[in-house]
Amino acid sequence: MRRRAVAIALLASCGRYGFSGDDGVAGEAGIAKPDTGQLADADPTIDAALGVGDYTVTESSAPYVLLASPTPIVAAGAGADDELFPLALGFTFTFYGIAYTQALVAANGYVTFGNPPAGADNYTNECPLDATPPDSVIAVFWDDLFASKAVMPYGSIGYVESGVAPDRTITIEWRDMDAFYNAGTGGNNFTQLLDVTQAVVLHENGTIDLHYGPRTAPQRDRDCGLERHLGCSATVGLEAPSTTMTKLVQCGTAGGTKISYTPLVEGRLITFTPQ
Repeated sequence: MRRRAVAIALLASCGRYGFSGDDGVAGEAGIAKPDTGQLADADPTIDAALGVGDYTVTESSAPYVLLASPTPIVAAGAGADDELFPLALGFTFTFYGIAYTQALVAANGYVTFGNPPAGADNYTNECPLDATPPDSVIAVFWDDLFASKAVMPYGSIGYVESGVAPDRTITIEWRDMDAFYNAGTGGNNFTQLLDVTQAVVLHENGTIDLHYGPRTAPQRDRDCGLERHLGCSATVGLEAPSTTMTKLVQCGTAGGTKISYTPLVEGRLITFTPQ
């Protein structure tokens, strides 16, 4: 069982990152994290209504362009693990029929407009999406990710707002994120030494783009294997607020791919258009 600490931070991070040890290498150790299940500063008024409506999913491809001079949510070298970071949106974004002006950006590769999840519900991605927290979620590359501050390239999370009303966008990018795998009997987690970059684009008209950028295969054949950077243990899709309505694209677990797996290669673009 993974044991991890979960926290909400206000565009800041704490330092429990970059563990390069392998469970089979003498003199190197992972880290066991207490699963306190506690979350600070949760807003109980968020996610008070039931979501309505549906989305059409289309697949395409486009060159991925790294964000230029993004506003940092987690600066390169600062490190981030299981935190969720409040982000004020520059416009009202409607998701499953509900208007939002702020979101929580998870280091683990998703955005939620609902109440934050506790404990393992944060870093253990649902496969398939279900009624447990989090809900009101956009799963871009939901996996046990972290932004390293000890292993280069250092991970970071940032965003850019662009456009003019009524066609504004906000792009949130997870850049050079690594991933943990669990090993041994002590609840320890080790870095798989991979790099993944992806972004979500929220359009003022409610359209959502998931865009996948550069990816580097893991150096350790753990978790679901050497395609982990391509999403073999990640969840991609949408879940409506306070309901079980979902729009699942694909998902996998540490044991391997489960539902509709297609490698999340660089340039893949998934668009959700509200109906």
